[in-house]
Amino acid sequence: MSETKTELVESTALENIDAYLDGEELSEEEARKLEQWIKTDSENADQAFRRVFLHSYLRERFQVRSIGEAQAREREKQLKEPLILPTDAEFEINSVSSKPKAKPKPRQGRRILTWRWFLLIGIGIVSTINLSVMFIKDFQLPYDEDKAFEPINFESDYVKKTFLMARIAAQPFLYEGFNYSENLLGEKASEGINDLTGGVGWAGPWADKGKNRSMIVHDTKKVNLGKNDMRLFGQLGFSDQFGNILLTKGGQYRSGAGSETVAVRYLDLQQVPKALLDSKGFGADGEILWMSFMVQSYDNAGSGRYAYIDFGNEESSLRIGKLASADRGNWAAAGQVNGTEINTASSEVLSGQAALIVVRILFRPGAEEVDLWLNPPLNQIPELKDVDLRLMAPDLRIDRVKIVSNYSTDFDELRVGVSFVDVIPAGDYD
Repeated sequence: MSETKTELVESTALENIDAYLDGEELSEEEARKLEQWIKTDSENADQAFRRVFLHSYLRERFQVRSIGEAQAREREKQLKEPLILPTDAEFEINSVSSKPKAKPKPRQGRRILTWRWFLLIGIGIVSTINLSVMFIKDFQLPYDEDKAFEPINFESDYVKKTFLMARIAAQPFLYEGFNYSENLLGEKASEGINDLTGGVGWAGPWADKGKNRSMIVHDTKKVNLGKNDMRLFGQLGFSDQFGNILLTKGGQYRSGAGSETVAVRYLDLQQVPKALLDSKGFGADGEILWMSFMVQSYDNAGSGRYAYIDFGNEESSLRIGKLASADRGNWAAAGQVNGTEINTASSEVLSGQAALIVVRILFRPGAEEVDLWLNPPLNQIPELKDVDLRLMAPDLRIDRVKIVSNYSTDFDELRVGVSFVDVIPAGDYD
């Protein structure tokens, strides 16, 4: 029964995409459901991309074939020239008035349609006939299913630009960039990050609950713990091997050193997409969630030192960062059940190195499937075969984010969304 319902939704969504591309208007409800369908699953987004690419390709091909090569060049030349509107003598302008007026009759001897309009109509008829002949001829060719559904080529300029536009329009439903001004921090009466309320998707402010206090750092070269501090090189930021840049803003969070720092903030479940919610809360089975954040520790020390983001609730959660259960001082991930870390998986990246960590959670009945990429390329969706860490986490129901540390570590640009694009946004300047 559920499979039939899914097929129905998918069929309707694809029909709505085709209708929109053909110039038909969608109702607000149809547009909302289509947007939700695309964002719900990466497979849906992939199908939507393919639909748009195919439509654009066919439309351009039909136009060129129908008007001929010489006319296509002429049309391209004309499109670069400024638009010339018809003169007042070629059409009547009805003034807009609050009182209804009778439609004026055309004066005798006045032409409603000039020779220009008849020429345009004639060209339209001829183009339509040519288009029809070409359409019939082209679709007599044998259908090649493998070629029609081959993987998207992320090396093409068109796909690169489309993917970049999607990154610029990214909208995570949970975000914290720790972008708090020095003036605001100086005027704040409470210590640490207590009472800070920036970001999107939160139910309330941050609360410092550890023995030590956290802080917001704006210049890591000035605020450091000595010449061995790996964060002396500069603020957290990320650029992949192709030059694509992650959008970052303002300051960054820094935990205290020596004793435990704990910062907690609760989510506003009203801001969570409905598809991710069930009767138990945030973490509906069968859904996919993406998360990303940047992180860097004082150095690479291991031996029980820890600094991590804890995503879930007090009973069970997912911990990502520098973990006490990981022997080496490398970035790692583990599940947490009643305070105990389980299924710890370590990467090859040292915690003294700044890292962009991207997480994909597939909610399943029972344990959740978690995949992590460290410093992935930003110009295409990462593949599962390229994961740096993979583990099974306990059944998650997420109601808060907690940053826990006994070792000075910086965190920044925490994003949670329903797609990879949502958590790796680009700036308008990229």
